[in-house]
Amino acid sequence: MSFSISPSVNKSALKSHAWIGLAVSVLMYWVCFSGTLSVFSQELLRWEQPHIMDDLSYTPSSIQTAYERFFAMKDGTTEGNIVLRLPTQDLPRARISADGEAWNISPTGELSEPSNAPITDLIVDLHTALHLPEDIGMILVSMLGAILSALIISGLIAHRRIFKDAFRLRTGNNEQLTQGDLHNRMSVWGLPFHLMIALTGVYFGLASFLTSVYADAIYDGKKLDLFADIYGSSIQVEHQPKVANMARALSEIRRMEPNTQPVFITLENATKDNQYILLGSQHLDKLIYSEQYRFDSHGNYIDKVGYSDGEAGQQAIFSVYRIHFGHFGPEAMKIFFGLMGFALTIISVTGINLWLAKRQKQDALNQLWVGFVWGTPIAFICAALFQFILAIPTKAVFWLALLVILSGVLSQKNLLKTHLFLLNLLAVLLIALPTTHFVVHYPDALVPNSIAINTAFIVFALCVWRYRYSRVRKGWDRQ
Repeated sequence: MSFSISPSVNKSALKSHAWIGLAVSVLMYWVCFSGTLSVFSQELLRWEQPHIMDDLSYTPSSIQTAYERFFAMKDGTTEGNIVLRLPTQDLPRARISADGEAWNISPTGELSEPSNAPITDLIVDLHTALHLPEDIGMILVSMLGAILSALIISGLIAHRRIFKDAFRLRTGNNEQLTQGDLHNRMSVWGLPFHLMIALTGVYFGLASFLTSVYADAIYDGKKLDLFADIYGSSIQVEHQPKVANMARALSEIRRMEPNTQPVFITLENATKDNQYILLGSQHLDKLIYSEQYRFDSHGNYIDKVGYSDGEAGQQAIFSVYRIHFGHFGPEAMKIFFGLMGFALTIISVTGINLWLAKRQKQDALNQLWVGFVWGTPIAFICAALFQFILAIPTKAVFWLALLVILSGVLSQKNLLKTHLFLLNLLAVLLIALPTTHFVVHYPDALVPNSIAINTAFIVFALCVWRYRYSRVRKGWDRQ
């Protein structure tokens, strides 16, 4: 199969594909790599605090107890909402948060200890906002989603035989052919997935901007009318009790919707006279994150927003999160999304590798790219190790480690030696991380979730060593 596209259009598409990819190469790699890890954010959160017992059992009264204790600890005042995350199969532990403070909740309603996941936060924050201020970072990441869509389309136009050669993969000593085939084959095999990831990624940061556009175009600039259609009309309550009756709301939702899974409770306008309860419950037969049921502070049911049976567009908007991260279906779905995300990361790397190979020379650009590609996971692991051992803030260690690596590779002249050194370092650190986790958290590290993640790190270390061996062999062959 080949496209009926003129050679001039094909050449222009190839040139634009290359230059767009080069312009965003490092940022795209960071977003793809951290996004792959973010698929497993719930598992990583549990891995960071393995001593917190996973338990799906809770009662409305235990949740009420936890809320009241947290309320008393905050002296009855908060600046924002109070949010309770209820135990579910994918994250079987409860926690309560407000004003940037979060606590784990035991099955009996005790506030066991602060919920703290700095390593997971480091990864997720890089994916969602590139460690920039949230408003700026999310828009930039969404723009990268739009650029990724453009790269996918221009790549299809540029490579006229891309489907005909879908199973052609040359792995000889010609680096350019190998990188080109790997880039093109993974692009074809994961095309629907990658396009879905790109388009859903666009939504997150540009939603507020698009809201203004839609409001001006369709609602005569009346944003509140648009918000009412999408998020449900606002409710007005007053003279509410200071302490909300969450237990009654939970009991009521179990009676009203016994086939749904309560996920969270948000006390809107917390501690104010007009506070009310927003209870999110997942309809397991739908992709929406949750339907939102609203109760007054006495626990009396008011209404639901209507995501579960609303317009198709409304349901689509509230399905974006679960679709983007693969948080639906069986656990195998997450593994599939992780593999597809890793494939997209490889595509972002091999695209630049291919461009560098075509230059037929080696200079600072080659060294820097190798430093970014292998330095990023090394910096992640350094941040995790320093957090486990010394509780040093992860972001500071991550950026400092990456800066040191980039400075080091720039001082080197032999690209192969630089590459092998970074691979050796990464493999060693991939062994050191689960070892340190096991020592620091023994015997709690023996829970299945931690064993699975630590085993995965060791498997990755073996893969890196295997890849290092192939680089050594190819390096010797060229000498």
